[in-house]
This record gives sequence, structure tokens and C-alpha cells, in this order.
Amino acid sequence: MATRHEMISNLRALGIELHPDTKMSEERLKKKLHRALDCAQLLSKRLPSSTLDPANLKSWKGPSQKAFVAGNAIEGHPEMNAMHSASQLSPDEDDHFSEMRQALYSLAQQKDQGLKATLIQDEDEISGMCIKFVDVLHLDDKTPVMILLYDHTVPGVLPPMEQLQFCARELCTPHIHVVASQGSQKLLQRLLLLNSRRLPASYQPPRQPYERNFKLSFVLPAGPLSMVDLGTLNEEKGCDVCGEKATQRCSACESVMYCGKACQTHGWRSHKTQCKALSLGSWSTIKFQSLADTLPMFNGIPVEIFNMNRYTRSDEMHGDEGWASTTRDVGPNIHGTNPFVIKIQTNGDTIRVYDRRRSLDVYLMKSWNLENFLILHTAAGTGFKGLKCYRWAKRVSDWELSICLDRKLPEDPRW
Repeated sequence: MATRHEMISNLRALGIELHPDTKMSEERLKKKLHRALDCAQLLSKRLPSSTLDPANLKSWKGPSQKAFVAGNAIEGHPEMNAMHSASQLSPDEDDHFSEMRQALYSLAQQKDQGLKATLIQDEDEISGMCIKFVDVLHLDDKTPVMILLYDHTVPGVLPPMEQLQFCARELCTPHIHVVASQGSQKLLQRLLLLNSRRLPASYQPPRQPYERNFKLSFVLPAGPLSMVDLGTLNEEKGCDVCGEKATQRCSACESVMYCGKACQTHGWRSHKTQCKALSLGSWSTIKFQSLADTLPMFNGIPVEIFNMNRYTRSDEMHGDEGWASTTRDVGPNIHGTNPFVIKIQTNGDTIRVYDRRRSLDVYLMKSWNLENFLILHTAAGTGFKGLKCYRWAKRVSDWELSICLDRKLPEDPRW
């Protein structure tokens, strides 16, 4: 499987904020990578029970390759994509996640062309994966599920007789194969292994004798993480020094967490500037409104329309069915009394404030409270193009936030 360096690079390619030299244990890195891959497949939305029984699904009608192009506005805009890539990966890191997604698209393309099996190989033909297409099933109107049997070669080791028989009997001549680097093959193998555990033992499609050791799994369209998923995974950093499970916060500012006293002492040199800034900052309590109260003319409009942004994937844009309407309810307080980062965004006569997970999404109209509107408008003016900024905040009540307005974050977070 992937090395520690490859896991870190994969997480960074997925948009997770990790220093290349993080001391986070391999076990925690693996768990975070698994969660990120689930998010890339929209697994919690597509499979609420995290299991898939192909016996209950109908066949997918028509081509499936288009569904495996699950991009967002960043990928569709060359300049934004270049900025996104440059902000994450260092020159010695490869984007195996994007390569893996391209391999999935190629698999769907070959299945649509009528191929029954294929081979994934790197350019130097050092490593490879034998792929048998079992079926393509209908999960929902936008989501095909590709059922596969697969096995992989070990670099430097002769393929077993079963794989040689598979290639001789299942692949067309000349071989049409998918080109994917060794790193992207490892990532695909990890995804397939995760998904294989979600199939019931009762589901056993026919196999040829030379496929007896092949693993059974499935793939869904995978794409870049949503803003909510990025926010969730990037907030769960663990100890600010080592990345391990954190149990205590800095008692002065409460903005960072540590696993123990040793790491807190070690991290003080880099943390003290931010700590003193927050401790001495001016905190203002401001009351907000709901979207339904702020823009009553849009009451009943699906709230997801207001949440679409450059991270919204093409396969997340569904019809009105199943969408929640604008509401006057506030989200649950997932932060308790702890400080968290918010985005303050100004747009004409309205201020919008939300956290990275979108658990909190509140508004303030200029006509409702001019004084507080101007305070937030001025703060937003100090940030990106004078339209948005990031600050620390605490929940005071359902609709009230205490915000440290006069202290900027050391750098804008990935949002």
C-alpha cells in the first residue's frame, strides 16, 4: 500500500491542510484519508447506510462515462485551478488523486465501448491492475455504480499464473489498457478495498477459475471535496504540534489544541503571537438573522441554491426534490463555548457569516442594525478584494456571536 509520504501527498491533493513534515501517526493519516475518499464519492449522501447491495439495483441505461466527470468550478477555470494546485502540493508531490479520477473515467469509457476487461499499467509497465467489468448499476439518476473484479501485480515480482491466464483470455488483442502511475494505482486499490467491505457476502457474481483470487468491489464517481467536507476534515487536525488526538486547549486563547503538556510547551514559540493577539483582542457581541428573515422574498427557495460556490460539484446539483427550503431555525451548536473561525462576507446591504462546516450560516441586513452592519462591513473590507475576511468567533446564544474583529488570522484558511 501507499507510503507515509504518499498518504500525506494524497491528503494534500484532496485539499486537506497538512504540513509535508507532519508528525501525525500513520494510523491517523490512514483514517483521515479513508474519510476523505468517502467524501470524494459523496458516500454519506449516496449510501446513507454505508452498504451497497447490487442485487437490489437495476442496470444503468446508456453510457456511464459522463457521470464520472465530477468536477467543480475550480477545475473548470484554468486560472483558479492553477492557484488551487499551487497552494497545496510542493514540486516533489504528484496529484495521484486527479490521476485516479482520470483512471476511473477511462474505465467507464472502456466499459461503454463494450470491453469486458482491461488492464491498468504505469508508463514503464512496472505495476498493473487486472480489471474485470461485472456490471454497471443504477444508484440514482445521476449515479452509476461500476461493479468490478480486480487484482494487482507486485512490482519486481512475476505475475501469478491466474493473472497471466486472465490477460490471455479476457483482454482483447492488442491490449487496450489504462495508463495510471504507481501512486494513483495504490490510491485506487485503497478505494476499492474500502468499498469491497460495503458489499454483502451474499453477493457473488460468476467468476472464471483464474479469477478466484480476484477481489470484488465497486466504484462511484469521485470528485473534489465540497466546502463542508473540506471544513470538517481541516478542522479536525488533532494536536497542533504532532497531529495526534488532542485533549486540551490553550488556556489563554482556546484556539489551538494539544495532546499534552510536552507538545504545548514545544508549540508555544510558534503559537504565542496568535495567542496574545486573541487574548488581547476586542470581542464584539453581534446578533444575526436567518436567511428567511433577511430575504423573505426567497422564502421557500431551496437553501442549497444559496450555498452553491466554486467547490460545488456538478453531480451535487440535483433538482428541487429533497432540497430543504430556507428556514428560520438556527443550526445546532457544534462548537460549544470554544472559539472557531468564521467567514464574514459583505454583499450590498447584507452581511453573511458562516463557519467552515456550514453548521452556522447567519445574516445581517443593513436596514435591521446599521451599526453592527457597518462594523462587519468594515472588517470584511480588510480582506479579499474588500468583500470577505476571516475572524475568530464564539457562540453566545442561538443568534448571537462574540467576534474578535480587530485581530486577523495569520493567514487565510483553505475555505
